[in-house]
Amino acid sequence: MSRTSRTVTATALIAGALLSAAVVPAAAHEDRHRHRGVEIGQVQFDAPGPDRRFNRSVNGEYFTVVNNSRRPVQLRNYTVSDGRHTYRFDRLRLWAGQEVVVHTGFGRDQRLVRFQDRDHHIYSNVRGGVVLRNGDGAPVDRCSWSWRDRGHTGC
Repeated sequence: MSRTSRTVTATALIAGALLSAAVVPAAAHEDRHRHRGVEIGQVQFDAPGPDRRFNRSVNGEYFTVVNNSRRPVQLRNYTVSDGRHTYRFDRLRLWAGQEVVVHTGFGRDQRLVRFQDRDHHIYSNVRGGVVLRNGDGAPVDRCSWSWRDRGHTGC
């Protein structure tokens, strides 16, 4: 094999190795994220419009919890907390692929729409984060945001 062909072959092998090293972790992360179980789906931390203490405005803040596993999960005693405020789920079986929305303000709880019954906004519009914990108190997922997220973040 000539020196030129060895150089071309080596360059192609190195480029292929670098490309696969960059692609495999991204694909592995995407697959892990999609099937890891219960997680925070999104957070609307800045309600649309000016922050007022009207229930409609307060309910403009919400977070979602989604079951990305293939099995149902019982959310009893799971919590979502920003460090100062904690929401605790009562009995709720979340089937595979289902998502529950939890609004900050008052409302009538339905199966997949819940309310924290607070009379004011609780999430910072500048930066913050929430932690999802299972019934034993172990962290399951985290989601954080900053003002650059423009009021809403997918987790």
